[in-house]
Amino acid sequence: MRSIAWLSEKGGTAKTTSAINSAVGLAKLGHRVLLVDADPQANATMVLLEGRSAGAPTLAHVLIDRADAADAIRPTRTEGLDVLPSDTLLADANVALAPELGRERRLKRALEGLDAGYDFVVIDTSPQRTLINVNVLNYVGEVLCPVDPGIFSLSGLGTLREAVAEVARYLDNRALRLGGLVLTRTQRDNITRDVEARLRGTFGELVFRTTIPGTTKIGEAHARFLSVLDYAPRSSGAKAYKALVSEIIGHGQVIGIGGPPAGAAEADHGGDPGDAGRGARRRARAG
Repeated sequence: MRSIAWLSEKGGTAKTTSAINSAVGLAKLGHRVLLVDADPQANATMVLLEGRSAGAPTLAHVLIDRADAADAIRPTRTEGLDVLPSDTLLADANVALAPELGRERRLKRALEGLDAGYDFVVIDTSPQRTLINVNVLNYVGEVLCPVDPGIFSLSGLGTLREAVAEVARYLDNRALRLGGLVLTRTQRDNITRDVEARLRGTFGELVFRTTIPGTTKIGEAHARFLSVLDYAPRSSGAKAYKALVSEIIGHGQVIGIGGPPAGAAEADHGGDPGDAGRGARRRARAG
């Protein structure tokens, strides 16, 4: 089982869009997928439940120990894809959990054993650094970060890498790594070209080859509570997400996710999990 969080500390990067379409794309390839909506805005929930609010129990009830995760999970219209939904109560859960013991481990405990029934657990997150997001980082094995063309997205990548390294070092999750960066909302302009060149020059193979174009079809799909893969499967956005899903699958095989974490020693000494991922890929090619 692979667990993947879409995380960015900047809003407007197509994080929720990427979580939805990667989860749908994986399910369409025959994988069993659980999407956990860990964003109080609950936009992924709204799309996957076809515009309906979730109703209790939701992730908030699970985290504050008022419901079991198994009771909160719902099926979606996509075969093989379930959702653990969110609602606005999740924002209150950040406050409610603050004085509680084991507050950083609630999501891990809630999904323990249950996640074995899935091939992938994909998690959408809020753009803020919250206790809920710390729970997410303490559970997942990989963080994928969407980056939209702009200097503000680039400036936030350093803090994200620090957050990943801190959780890997100080909490339970030694396997956590920054799995990759995905350039989103791209246009055929100088800004996109400049940002992409800078991103690839700085982070190298940590940047996925696939880029996600800015397209109206994605917005139209959301308005109809659909993934772009369902709404406009021949569009440039759908083709890009199909390519990204294939790359995510192959990427995990190359860096050996699911086995002993390459770079655990680096994490013990404050190393960057992203560096460990890049090293594993280099070793895989060399072999």
